[in-house]
Amino acid sequence: MTRGPDERASDLDGRVGLVIPTWNGGNRFEKVMEMWRAQTGVGAIEMVCPDSGSGDDSATVATRAGARVVPVDQATFSHGGTRNDAVADLDREFIILSVQDALPLTPTLARDLVAPLAEDPDLCATFGRQVPLAGCHPVLRDRIGAWAGGDDVVVQQLGEQRWEDLEPMERLGLIRYDHVIACMRRSVWEHHAFAPVSFGEDIDWALRVIRDGGRIAFVPGATVEHSHDRPAWDEARRIYCDHRNLVRLVGLVTVPSLADLRRNVPAARAHYAALIDAVEGVDDMTRRHWHDWARRLAQYENWAQFLGANLGRRWWFTPIDRWLRRGI
Repeated sequence: MTRGPDERASDLDGRVGLVIPTWNGGNRFEKVMEMWRAQTGVGAIEMVCPDSGSGDDSATVATRAGARVVPVDQATFSHGGTRNDAVADLDREFIILSVQDALPLTPTLARDLVAPLAEDPDLCATFGRQVPLAGCHPVLRDRIGAWAGGDDVVVQQLGEQRWEDLEPMERLGLIRYDHVIACMRRSVWEHHAFAPVSFGEDIDWALRVIRDGGRIAFVPGATVEHSHDRPAWDEARRIYCDHRNLVRLVGLVTVPSLADLRRNVPAARAHYAALIDAVEGVDDMTRRHWHDWARRLAQYENWAQFLGANLGRRWWFTPIDRWLRRGI
């Protein structure tokens, strides 16, 4: 028999928590918290916001929405360690993890994330779909769609495969998981806490869960609006951090040599130009800005991939590594 929303709420009431780290969330964070307060079908959500010394009213916004605000020293903040502390502060069976600028698009998002876990005791975690903001650069829109888009439910598990037999891209596909919008079973976190890392704590965690025989599901019905408009240099620094992690986690090296770098840059520029030119209804100034940004990104990101995978963890590269990772 199909249960109505009220019955589902009673089933999940008292079982769902939410962690959103904050730092100067601005006006958008207020909209985000309004949508979390409006969630239905899961009962009251216990919310914790670790705040890294916001200079705006983010802490007030979080408190007004019913969240506990936990001050965090920026000097000791890490994406993994800070989330561990916040999860430990929640006494709930299912923990939703999100970010301050990811806007839930429906009042059923929490239920859509949690319901598969409540129904399947062998499922370890879920994560949702990300929809870019209006005006998002076509290159970033394409990437967001490839990583956190799609209309089909996908369950990721190792099954009968051996991790050692998989190609790097196959491994990456199995650990696709993103704390922009995700939910995990607390009991799994108690066995696999987040690594106290400064970047990529989500896929690091997913790798350990998958290799331990766990299952993670992509749930497209749980949708948030989320994207960033960063300078090409800052986007490339994040790519550097990604590839510094990916060579360690899955053995992925996309730019193994300087010769590959020289070939890749013009190919990337041509691909990005085609993505931009395919967009209709854009004024000339915006299109020129998009092309200029993409030309710079094509060069920066290939250097970022090369340096991240090949040099990022070498001791003599440490000063440059720290400079590239600062503030990420």
